[in-house]
Amino acid sequence: MKTIPYYERIYEALAPFDPQPMTTYNGEDITEFKEIKTEMMTQYLRIFSADKVDKIVSLTTEILGGKIVVHGTTIVPTDEYPFPLFTSELVQAVNHLSLRVDFIPLADLACDEDYMEKYITPMEDLWKRHRDIEGAGIERYVWQRVMLSPYYSYGKFKYSVDSIEETSLEITVDYLKLYAQLWADVQKADPDYMMALNNRKKTMLNTMLEYDPGEGPLKQELGAEKAKKILALLF
Repeated sequence: MKTIPYYERIYEALAPFDPQPMTTYNGEDITEFKEIKTEMMTQYLRIFSADKVDKIVSLTTEILGGKIVVHGTTIVPTDEYPFPLFTSELVQAVNHLSLRVDFIPLADLACDEDYMEKYITPMEDLWKRHRDIEGAGIERYVWQRVMLSPYYSYGKFKYSVDSIEETSLEITVDYLKLYAQLWADVQKADPDYMMALNNRKKTMLNTMLEYDPGEGPLKQELGAEKAKKILALLF
């Protein structure tokens, strides 16, 4: 298992956002979650503010002395803007590496062709470039599949695949760079139009919060209250 400079590359790609570290969120001090160490895990949680976004969250968790390493990034737009959620997860386990990255649409793509064309179709070339890597497949969680775009990149890769760590990180960074371009161009949308999008966004974030598989280990290590606060920061 190779060390992946996930956060360093993510932070470079975030440069257009001019991200500013947050010490409070929704009126609560969040500095205690910046670095957490227990016998089982070490977790680094970085949270930023930026124009047009409610939060940018990047997480690295090393479990069992680094036998499992979880990297993740989420970007949530503010309620005035229609651009998608950004989601990324890269997990290094003993025998495989798993990847998830997508722009999660706020609109119903079957009904809103303009949204599809503007915010989702730009991912198509990236998705095509990597869809045939051995181990690429379909998201296994049904609750997650129903939210995703048609160009969601998912894979469960063996380390025998040549340069898979570097390739997985490159896929993630390429998606984030494209997302930054969409973010730069987006304008505030009509409040009436945003009502349905924000309802969908809220529902999806609540679903992620409820079903995220990381809740169990966090509760075990930190207790229910801290685990709930950390997951709420992620979603």
